[in-house]
Amino acid sequence: MQERREVNETGVAQFFGKVYGMMGLGVIVTAIVTFMLGYVFRDSYFALLAANPIIKFIMTFLPFIFLFAGMGRKAIQNPGRAMLMFLGLAASEGTMLASVMYYFNGATVVSALVVTAIVFGTMAAVGVFGKKDLSRAGGIATMLLFGALLMTFVNFFIGSAGMAMLLNYVIVGVFIVLVAYDSQRLRHFYAYAAASGEVAINSLAIQGAVMLYLDFLNLFITILQIFGVGGSSDN
Repeated sequence: MQERREVNETGVAQFFGKVYGMMGLGVIVTAIVTFMLGYVFRDSYFALLAANPIIKFIMTFLPFIFLFAGMGRKAIQNPGRAMLMFLGLAASEGTMLASVMYYFNGATVVSALVVTAIVFGTMAAVGVFGKKDLSRAGGIATMLLFGALLMTFVNFFIGSAGMAMLLNYVIVGVFIVLVAYDSQRLRHFYAYAAASGEVAINSLAIQGAVMLYLDFLNLFITILQIFGVGGSSDN
């Protein structure tokens, strides 16, 4: 029994190694696209968006297209296709993030990234290695997220800075919980896949990478907005 447990734990470690490796690749792709469009070719990029509103519209919905294509049945059955869709998602998120970076200085971005990495790593470890069942907390966090998104939409018309900041803190708290919850879910998914053999581990790793990538990205953007209050771009 002890030997079997060690084999299982080794498999879990290898699985999450794949997940975090793919997720890290996605973050790197997003960072490169963001840097190139938001800093190196910033003037040309914003001029293009200003002159062609249709391109901005397409870029807004492009991440959703890659996301749905990557989570479809064909992508799940084909790890190569799923990985391609994930990289497309990461690149398309970079095109959107380039516009966001315009409003923040470099020090703020770096600080937000460091804090995000620490928080994400800590909560991911809680989800993977913790023994407490997080399903209830995850369900509550998901409901709070939908509520916060609804209030964010309402506040778009109200324009309350105080409400915007409060919602940012709520969203940060939600994604802190979701990182741990999603990590724990991935561990359970892996255990089921390894036992049943019905799901390809590589495909599951890519789906997990997409899940955690989105958690990381949303956590970073929200922390960036909190850190950026009162600051301005130095570019």
